[in-house]
Amino acid sequence: MTVQLHLETMDLSPEKYTLSNFIEACKNPESFKHELKKRYGDVQKHVFYREHGRPTNVMDADWDNLLLLDACRFDALAAHNTIDGELDAAVSVASTSNEFMDKTFAGETFHDTVYVSANGFSHHLEDGTFHEFVSTYPESQRDVLDSELYRNYRPGIVREKAVETYERHPDKRLLVHFMQPHGPYFGPKAEALRERLRTNHGLEFSAWQSDADVTSRSEGMVYLMDAAEAGYVSPAELQEVYVENLQLVLEHVERLVEQLDGKTVITADHGELLGETSNLYSRLTGDRYEHPGYVWTPELRLVPWLVVPWENRRDIVAEEPVGRGDVDDEVVEDHLRALGYQS
Repeated sequence: MTVQLHLETMDLSPEKYTLSNFIEACKNPESFKHELKKRYGDVQKHVFYREHGRPTNVMDADWDNLLLLDACRFDALAAHNTIDGELDAAVSVASTSNEFMDKTFAGETFHDTVYVSANGFSHHLEDGTFHEFVSTYPESQRDVLDSELYRNYRPGIVREKAVETYERHPDKRLLVHFMQPHGPYFGPKAEALRERLRTNHGLEFSAWQSDADVTSRSEGMVYLMDAAEAGYVSPAELQEVYVENLQLVLEHVERLVEQLDGKTVITADHGELLGETSNLYSRLTGDRYEHPGYVWTPELRLVPWLVVPWENRRDIVAEEPVGRGDVDDEVVEDHLRALGYQS
């Protein structure tokens, strides 16, 4: 297959790639690796387009309710979906949440839409992007971080907030961002696996502990994805608890669908790497887990597009945005670090 590389879309200017810059990059292996990934992504993107088509801008699509499952792969939902509807694969614009939001929402206004989100990156969007932005975080309650943030990350809280918001704004499009199946993984299988790792290897897990706080194996890891990367958990075990997390959120998504009027679509912001070595990216870089940015592989870019049967459409109108309440910045940053993102 001959692939035409669109070099005009790649930053190959002499100012960027000079000998002095190369020497500096060699002094910082992580930055060098990041740049290589971006350049590989620029090339692989066009190969991906030829095989799978171009990305879907979800805000241009036809829906009244759009339910985003964070890090949900198309193949996983296809195998475990319990919700009636017509399922297709869509191509995501991104392989991380922040990249997804930047390419989908940044610099735009959607005053016909209300956004309910459990994802910390949504707090980085400009005020006034949506008619109303609703966070599942406690407002300026730093003293109850440990209990409240963990609770408000769960899908039941997101569903409750979505219903409340829908009832307040029946004439707006409803965008709901669940965090599952993204880790940390809930459920009895995940807890049993953590307990086994505690007993057999002395590992301790804290869903809200930063990678920066982990100074030794005995002090703990953030969540099970870290244990997999360290070789304590097999890809098969990780995939099992990932599916458990997916099934957990689907229970709440199905309940939410029953409470909403209009046309509902279920999709994801990006997928997830779960230990596979079958794709070229993983073989070249050694990255087998999570969701690195600017990567074009089916595991990361193919997401579900499940259209649920509907009877009535809502009459949607745009109106001036409602001011959003402030959420403590430290709460948001702690949440992002808990998911493995470093500020």
